[in-house]
Amino acid sequence: MLSTAALCIGAALLGLAPPARAAAPDWQPFVWAEAEVVPGAGKVRAGILLPIKVDGVACWGQLDTGAPGGVIWTRPAGVGAADQKVTVEVAGRRRTTQASAAELAGLRGGNCKAELIATLGNAFFDDGTLTLDLNDGRFRFEAASVLGDDPRARPFDYAHWSGGEGGHIVVKVGLPDGRGAEAMLDTGAAAFGLTTLAPADWDRLTDGVPLRAGPNVQSFTVNSWGEGITCYSTQAPGTLDIGPGLPVPRFSVSYCAHPFRPGQQLAGGLGLRHLNERVVTIDYRAWRWRIGEQGASD
Repeated sequence: MLSTAALCIGAALLGLAPPARAAAPDWQPFVWAEAEVVPGAGKVRAGILLPIKVDGVACWGQLDTGAPGGVIWTRPAGVGAADQKVTVEVAGRRRTTQASAAELAGLRGGNCKAELIATLGNAFFDDGTLTLDLNDGRFRFEAASVLGDDPRARPFDYAHWSGGEGGHIVVKVGLPDGRGAEAMLDTGAAAFGLTTLAPADWDRLTDGVPLRAGPNVQSFTVNSWGEGITCYSTQAPGTLDIGPGLPVPRFSVSYCAHPFRPGQQLAGGLGLRHLNERVVTIDYRAWRWRIGEQGASD
């Protein structure tokens, strides 16, 4: 596929003006789900809830870029339930998918705004660009590539480990010891900084802090797809480089005893704890992302 830059060069050679990009779509509001993830530490921003419509009915769906699929229903499908087609709409993006009567019980019961009906993963948005203004609680989706020739954007790898639809967003980070590494961008872990996937990674990033509850280590349990997972969290003594102009000293590092195993070596999952005052743009078409300043709207 030709990049935006290549198309502009080709148009110039022909003596034609490149096609103008359509005006960006309007911002849509989202809601931060707040929860006390670490007991006694107070409520934090723990999840992004997007206003969605399922067959025209207003509902809520959680944005989770740690999930490769499109629409993952919150309720169990039930045994022997017949699938039915439904249309899910988010910020003008429509996707037809299947669901069972059990999965749609909240929709049919008239209380779709009182519960979370689904999780939306990368496949729902990967034919365009998703922009999240995390500080002001708003987002927009554009069915186009917008970062292809943006010098402020950085590349990411759209890794396909699961073999199904969609992929995982793998970004570059800089570790305290100066090494470059890769991490999975995970909005589903919004309350976390960098979540390691192995005790050895925790040990390396914390300079040997014991992996147990103590004066500087919090131990807590989180719900992951209906399963209670034990986690530990502390502040790392070094600096995490997330992107240009965004070094994070004494960053939040966690370890969760989760069975998830990626298809490549990762430093961990990158949550939103150190990004939630920024504008984050994910261009799935160009495989590029950008961390903007607070309140940036372009």
